[in-house]
Amino acid sequence: MVTRLWWCLPILAAERLARKNMHYVQFESKEEFFDAFFAYMARGHWWNSMIAATWYVDVYMPTMVRLIKKYHKPRPEVLALIKECKSRGLQMAVYSDYGLVIDKLEALGVDPDLFEIKVAAPTFGALKPAEQCTRKLLELLNANPKTTLFVGDRDEKDGESARAVGAKFYLIKDGK
Repeated sequence: MVTRLWWCLPILAAERLARKNMHYVQFESKEEFFDAFFAYMARGHWWNSMIAATWYVDVYMPTMVRLIKKYHKPRPEVLALIKECKSRGLQMAVYSDYGLVIDKLEALGVDPDLFEIKVAAPTFGALKPAEQCTRKLLELLNANPKTTLFVGDRDEKDGESARAVGAKFYLIKDGK
């Protein structure tokens, strides 16, 4: 992202800082979350929250999707696991900290229809690992945390989300 968005490093850095500092802040809605998120990004800079929002929606997120499509492929073992779970009738969800979830799946070449739920945490008013968001995800799936397995590549986000609600977690490590 940095090499693609070098021309806007200050706002990219502001996005990263806002994301880091808002992990546990819960809002009532997606709108309230993003209002606060973009205001945080604008704090102390020449741009305002509207400019931050426009940059995020029109530049940052589409760039993320393009980079995923160009440089990333789904891990074969993860794709095999997804297809096996689907063939056994298990419910699955994609739970991301970033939006454009369906676009990102398609960029990876993964069929979004493999998943019953495709949602970004801010839809629930916060970022992972906010417990309230994880509980809302489980409600959408009508899933019991005791019989739910979270699979992710970041223990500090995905694992902590699972542990917050008493679910199991499987960490996918690089190359494994």
